[in-house]
Amino acid sequence: MSPLVALVALATASFMAGVLWVIQIVHYPLLDEVPDSSIERVALRHQRLITRVVGPTMIVEAISSLWILLLVPESLFYLALASFTLLLIAVGVTIFQAVPLHSRIAQGTSHLIPRLIQINWPRTIAWSLRIPCGALLVYQTLN
Repeated sequence: MSPLVALVALATASFMAGVLWVIQIVHYPLLDEVPDSSIERVALRHQRLITRVVGPTMIVEAISSLWILLLVPESLFYLALASFTLLLIAVGVTIFQAVPLHSRIAQGTSHLIPRLIQINWPRTIAWSLRIPCGALLVYQTLN
């Protein structure tokens, strides 16, 4: 397995963790302050803009993480599997919980924002835990 692939996976996981922490601590609480008269417009704009930021990163992260899982030495398989499982959790919560909630909020149901903040914690934690997994994989591939 190439150290470059491990570095790419680590970099994308780190980027996503950073984005999720900002979203969790800053953006979603501020979204909860948006007046009902503006929530549809703001929520739709959030969806468009955040997709531009995280979409390409998530694709690169998924490809590099799958590549690692398929090519990792046997001694690192369980570490790679744990990291990949965390990615599946983060992406699964995104697809099956966060995106539908965002869509409903964009239809004017701003009372769902506290629920969005609540379900965002598993994504934030999963992406954050990928950082030490990725760092260990990079370290092991360099040694």
